[in-house]
Amino acid sequence: MTRLSTIRAANAALKAERRSGVVAIFVGATSGIGLHTLETTVTLFDDPTIYVLGRSEAKFSVNRAKLEHLSPKAKIIFLQVDVSLVAGVDSACDRIAAAETKVDYLYMSAGLIPLNGPQYTKEGLDICFALSYYTRIRFIQKLVPLLRKAPSPRVLSVLAAGRERKMVEDDLGLEDKKNYATRAAMTHTTTMTSLAFEYLSQQHKDIVFLHAYPGLVRTDIFARLEAPPGSSLLRKLVVFFVSKGVTALMWLFGMPPEESGERQAWHLTSTVFEKGKLHQINQKSDEIAPGDMQVFEDYKQRGWPERVWEYTMRVLERAVASTSGS
Repeated sequence: MTRLSTIRAANAALKAERRSGVVAIFVGATSGIGLHTLETTVTLFDDPTIYVLGRSEAKFSVNRAKLEHLSPKAKIIFLQVDVSLVAGVDSACDRIAAAETKVDYLYMSAGLIPLNGPQYTKEGLDICFALSYYTRIRFIQKLVPLLRKAPSPRVLSVLAAGRERKMVEDDLGLEDKKNYATRAAMTHTTTMTSLAFEYLSQQHKDIVFLHAYPGLVRTDIFARLEAPPGSSLLRKLVVFFVSKGVTALMWLFGMPPEESGERQAWHLTSTVFEKGKLHQINQKSDEIAPGDMQVFEDYKQRGWPERVWEYTMRVLERAVASTSGS
């Protein structure tokens, strides 16, 4: 395990460098792990420009005040956008590209627990897949030109590295509802993330790609779960007890969110993780050995990084086409 004291020392050393002109994009940083990562990251640089993407600028106002207190010279720019929509991602990236000449860091952790079965956006994407996978890939796709102009660009997706499992190989998006289940959705988004990042790391060897698993962290992600309107009494009871039970476990055994934020900020900025390869990082901030990821390694050897990438591009094109001209 990489000790927290080691991470704090590395973060402090980076802060002492007083790097100027850093531009970072945070997606999924209005609460939980993402917010605590943002609160650490904003202190590591002299005058960073930080883009925070989320649904409500008004709700973020308290967090903005804290960030400005932590780093008075930071420029905090909130882009109000629905990041479950490919069109929303495209709009935000266009605004960033019009204002910036480079992007140093891209952090992504938006997501939800798919206990309520498939639920679709107006672009036809299941919202769990959209948040945890498709729109994250879209952010990378759109921001690669700006990332490649930075001296040491880095992309971090916080999801479930090391939890890759066998997928339903003829239904990657679980579009057939009989294949859809909570675990299946989490397995597919996790495994597809690692395979797509493997593809990207070989296509863009000047960018560091990281997929991290935070483990149990004391956040409210499960506490906020609710059954959708019109659910049966049984469904409501299942969601209620899962929500309360997992929340209790997280608070009893989970990592403090402040510590998780320090760790994720280190993953995002540390030069320990070199370019030219995918880095899969566990909850202890250690790189996961290939021998501990046999399913992923098998998929890699069978050419699945390219297959997943090609499938993802088709899905994104379909999503864009679904709302074009509307």
